[in-house]
Amino acid sequence: MWRLKKALGFMWQAVLHLTRFSRPALSIPSGNCSVSQPNAPPSYTTICLRIFIFRGEPDVYYRRHVLCYFTSPTNRNFHETVRVQRENDQCPWKVDPVHDEMDWTLSVRYIGHVNAGCFMMPQGEEMMLVDIVSKTPVTDKEYNSDWNCLNFVLEGLGQIVSNGLQTQEWYDRVEKELIDKLVDGSVP
Repeated sequence: MWRLKKALGFMWQAVLHLTRFSRPALSIPSGNCSVSQPNAPPSYTTICLRIFIFRGEPDVYYRRHVLCYFTSPTNRNFHETVRVQRENDQCPWKVDPVHDEMDWTLSVRYIGHVNAGCFMMPQGEEMMLVDIVSKTPVTDKEYNSDWNCLNFVLEGLGQIVSNGLQTQEWYDRVEKELIDKLVDGSVP
């Protein structure tokens, strides 16, 4: 019973977070509410984020590729990849989403991944995290030789924090684990 109360409290805090950041208040259609709980929070979908890391050419840490992969254990049809790519060092970066289930671990360039955690998203707003990361600016980044897909992913995670869906402590933990795995085993 204590765990159920704690889980409901967490979900209600998520509703309060979402409504605090200028999104419309979440409500349950009257046909879906029981009389005993007219203010019950809406149904949620669990969204999990993993960040995959791949070898680059040459395999130095700043040439390695990273991407965000969003899945849901409660919605088996939810599979979204957000990544940036470009043809060569002079071409512009482009957000390249993949709206399909992918087993990124089967790639010959796969090195590892970071489990960045799960989010409780209101049903109907499952794409919010994907949209936040996808909207990370990539315009004119080809002129910045230090900017790459790692910057894209980290800026996207920063926007998740800025939108109140995660904490700075979460960001710092994910960034540290990602950088450690990115550098591990690369050519100096």
